[in-house]
Amino acid sequence: MKNALIACALSASLYAGHACAGTFVIDDFNSGDQSITTSTKNVTVSDTNAIRTLSSTLTTTLPPVQSSATVSNGYLDITNGVGETSVVDLTWSLAALSIPTDISQVSFVFTVIASDGNPTSLTFTLDGVAIYTTTIPANTSDADVTFTVASSLLSSGGTLELSITGQAGWDLALDSIGISWSEPSNSTPEPTSVALLGLGLAGLGATRGRKRTTP
Repeated sequence: MKNALIACALSASLYAGHACAGTFVIDDFNSGDQSITTSTKNVTVSDTNAIRTLSSTLTTTLPPVQSSATVSNGYLDITNGVGETSVVDLTWSLAALSIPTDISQVSFVFTVIASDGNPTSLTFTLDGVAIYTTTIPANTSDADVTFTVASSLLSSGGTLELSITGQAGWDLALDSIGISWSEPSNSTPEPTSVALLGLGLAGLGATRGRKRTTP
């Protein structure tokens, strides 16, 4: 996802025929390390810091209990034991975003670093209202996922939640989550603005190893 946002800053558009106007990183998982482990069915384990709330609930368990969710080294890593199913939730408090009034849509972008041999389901909600649901196929790796929402939904900020679950034993690792928006087709971004945006995102482009999973 970092690469996608940097490409956008360098005028590679996420919308065909439109020029990138701005980006906002919701969570790059580089700060606020967390690690939680769940061992009891239907009991939620949660941890909150200045960046996010991370919680997990076991819904089905078979020994051995090996369900964990970790934020570290720039990614979110979730693992479940062979017979276990959990629901992992991440919650962020979004401040009001300064999106230009002539922008009708914004695009959410995140990257699936790796999933194991089980499909997973992801649902994004904003202030309790579902805005996007998708299924990540088994054995997905280094895949960008993008979806659009009306810019008016984000103009006032709110509580953004990502809920993740999957088939028994599911594992999933995600890269950072962010949004971008594009100029209308009849507008042309100022070269200086694009250059400054590129410089601001350059620090996000550091190469780091990708997690490998075994199906």
